[in-house]
Amino acid sequence: MMKLFLKWILCVVATVAAGGLLAQSKGQAHDLRRDADQAYDQKKYDAAEEAYRRSSIIDPDEKGLFNLGNAIFNQSRYDEAARQYEKAIDLIDDPSEQAKAWYNLGNAHYLNGKFEQSVDAYKKSLITDPSDLEAKQNLMMALREMKMQQQKQEQQDQEQEENQEKPEDQPEQQDQQDNEDQQEQNQQNQDSNEEQPQEEQEQKLTKDQAMQLLEIIDEEDQKVQEKLRKKEAGEKKKSKDW
Repeated sequence: MMKLFLKWILCVVATVAAGGLLAQSKGQAHDLRRDADQAYDQKKYDAAEEAYRRSSIIDPDEKGLFNLGNAIFNQSRYDEAARQYEKAIDLIDDPSEQAKAWYNLGNAHYLNGKFEQSVDAYKKSLITDPSDLEAKQNLMMALREMKMQQQKQEQQDQEQEENQEKPEDQPEQQDQQDNEDQQEQNQQNQDSNEEQPQEEQEQKLTKDQAMQLLEIIDEEDQKVQEKLRKKEAGEKKKSKDW
């Protein structure tokens, strides 16, 4: 009986010690969240993030995770913020607070370009709180962006499919290009043949002119020779004529 009694006393002591440590941890987490809230209000989001993280390690609760998501969100790390909101949603029981978490999750997905996930989050926020006008407005914006994103993706897929089909069409296009080049070459040859008689005519005229020039030179040479002969004959006549 004594041994059992001692064991019971030890268990009680251990339970009290554990309870004391748990209370101390919760108090420390509470202090960290308070410091984090102050830093967040001062827009010191990096300091707030660090304090919220430490508090969540010691005592993870929905409020700390939700505010940690907000601190990360304000540093434009939307994907990481979304993960914290999802963790908070799993722990939140209050419907109004859960609607806020879904709304913030929708904003994080929207700013991260994940419009389909954003639409889903806004819808869940409105299911929880149908009176939220901002959630309705953001849902309409997300739906429009999602539609545009889908259309852009479809266009890219179509262009990629067309580019993949181009190598198959390339021989036909090459044959068409070759035919066009051949037609152009034939036309050039035809034009060249049409111009050739004119060139030959111009060359023939040049030869005729050259012949005419030779005849003129020959005639002039004959005239010069004739004058020289007459001059020599005149000189001989004069010398005999004394």
